[in-house]
Amino acid sequence: MLPRTRLPLLAAIVAAVATATATASAEDADGPPADRRTPVVRAVERAAPCVVNLSTKQVRTVRPFQYFDLPDVFRREFGDLFRPRRYVSGSLGSGAIISPRGYIVTNAHVVEQADEIIVTLADESQHQAELVSADPEADLAIIKIETDKPLKAIPLGASSDLMIGETVIAVGNPFGYQHSVTTGVVSALDRTLEPTAGLRYEGLIQTDAPINPGNSGGPLLNIRGEMIGINSAIRAGAQGLGFAIPVDKVREIMIGLLNLRSPGSPWLGVTFRTDTPRLAVVEDVDEGSPAEKAGLMPGDHIVGLNGKAPADVIELETMILDHRVGDTVRLAVERTGTTLEKGITLAAAPKPDGTDLARRLFGLHLQELTPDLAGTMRLAVDRGLLVAGADADSPAKRAGFESGDVVVQVERYRADDLNTLGLLLAQVKTGDKVLFYLLRRRTVARAVLEAR
Repeated sequence: MLPRTRLPLLAAIVAAVATATATASAEDADGPPADRRTPVVRAVERAAPCVVNLSTKQVRTVRPFQYFDLPDVFRREFGDLFRPRRYVSGSLGSGAIISPRGYIVTNAHVVEQADEIIVTLADESQHQAELVSADPEADLAIIKIETDKPLKAIPLGASSDLMIGETVIAVGNPFGYQHSVTTGVVSALDRTLEPTAGLRYEGLIQTDAPINPGNSGGPLLNIRGEMIGINSAIRAGAQGLGFAIPVDKVREIMIGLLNLRSPGSPWLGVTFRTDTPRLAVVEDVDEGSPAEKAGLMPGDHIVGLNGKAPADVIELETMILDHRVGDTVRLAVERTGTTLEKGITLAAAPKPDGTDLARRLFGLHLQELTPDLAGTMRLAVDRGLLVAGADADSPAKRAGFESGDVVVQVERYRADDLNTLGLLLAQVKTGDKVLFYLLRRRTVARAVLEAR
C-alpha cells in the first residue's frame, strides 16, 4: 500500500496521462491541437489562399546582322548569319489577389515587357493573365485573370502604425518553391534603396524575413494576416536585408492604376481622392462624362454600387471595370449628410489623340516604334515612342529632345503606344510639369517638360 504522501503525486500522473491521451485522440480526429496554432499559423491560413505564383515569358526576335549593300554572294553563302533569331526568356515572381474579380497586384519588374503571364493559384490551377496597368517607377503593376468563381481577396492592413521589431511574414515563390513562408521582424522604416543607376525606391519597409528571387510581388503580412507591404527587392550581397513597399503607398498607386482606362472600356468619369483610400470620395469629375451628366460633384462619397457597399476605393474601381459599356449602375452617394440615389449609364472611355496632345502641349512629334523600325535604326529597344522632331522654341526643343530619341515612360507609366500616351496626357493643363524618360542610344535620360 502506497503512503498517503504519494497519493496526490500518483493522481497527478494519472491525470496527465489521461490528458495527453485525450489530446492525442483529439489530434488524430481533428488535426493539430489549438495550442499549436500560433498567431503565425493563423495569419498564414488567412492570407495564403490570396497569394499567387507568377511565371512570365518574353519572346524577342533579333536580327544579328543587317544586309545593307553587301553583294548577293554573301546572302547566298552566309544567309544564316542574317536570318532573324528568336529568343525566349522568363522570370518568376509572386502576387496578391486584391479583388474577388481576379485583379492581382505584383511588382512591375516581374511582368513588364512580358508576352505571356501565367498565374498559379493556391489550388494549383493555372490562368493566363493580362496586364491592366503598371507603374515602373514605384515598381507596382496590376494584372487580371478570369475564373469561374470569385476569388478570395487578401485583407489590407495599414503601414502607418508599423512598429520596429513587429513580427512580419513573407509569403511567395522563392526560386520557384510555391507558397513558401518565412518570418522575421520589421527592422527599419522609411528606407531608400537604389538597386541600379537611375532607379531609386523610397519609403520602404526593411525586414529580416528571408526574401529571395521569386518573392518579388508577394505580400508582407502582419500577425493578423493582413498585407502591410509588397515584397519588392533584396540587397545584393547582403543577408537579412529585404525591402517591401508599404501598403499605404500601394493603395494610393493602385487607385491610379485602376483608374487608367483603355479606350472603349466602361467609363464613369470620376477621379477619387488617394488620401482617403478606405473612402470612395470624388476628387474630380471629367467634363462631358456620365458622372457629370448625372450630377456627381467633387466631395461626393460613393457608399454603394447596385446595392452593395464597396470595402474601399479599390473594390469600387474593380466593380465598375467589371461592367460593360451601356450598363446602367445605381450609385448611393452621400452629400452633406444626405444619401442620394443616382442611376448612371456607363459610356465608352474616350480615345484621346496622343499625337495631337504631345505636339500641342510640348511641341513633340512622336510615332510608334516597331521592331522592324528599331532593327533598321539599330536601337536598344523595340517598343516605345520614337521622336521624329520637336517644334522650334517648344518645351521639347528647349529640353534637348532630338530625332531618334525613344520615349519609354511618362511619369509612372510605360509609354509603348500613342493610345496610352493620349490617356496619360489627357488631363494635363497649361503649366503642368510632366516627367519623360527617354532612351538616347544606350543611355536613359530624364526630362521635365512644362505644358504650354
